[in-house]
Amino acid sequence: MKRVAFVVLFVSTLFLASVVQSVAAQADHSPKGNGLIRMKHSATVGINVTFAVYIDGAKAGVFSRGHVFERALSAGRHTVRVVRTGRSDSWTGTMDVRAGETKSFVVKVSPDQVYLDPVGRID
Repeated sequence: MKRVAFVVLFVSTLFLASVVQSVAAQADHSPKGNGLIRMKHSATVGINVTFAVYIDGAKAGVFSRGHVFERALSAGRHTVRVVRTGRSDSWTGTMDVRAGETKSFVVKVSPDQVYLDPVGRID
């Protein structure tokens, strides 16, 4: 009986340690004083479609289906441009970012336009 109790206590301790580590890792995404921008593909966008993201005129990265684009942004106003690679259609907009704020979007396309649909959270 004591051995079973010890095993249960040991497994519970390991589980709690992993949960604490996971929560701490998520908090590190947005350094103090910064906000966060996150984007992912719409389920209706083709598998081989990739998007390039430019923030304040500089290329911030490229992402494709199954990946989440994520970048920390300093608090303030930023110009964001999302371009469907290999095509001329894009979305450009201005975002006001506050410290600690996360802005999440699903990137969608129509035949000749890219647009961002704001969502509450991206997992």
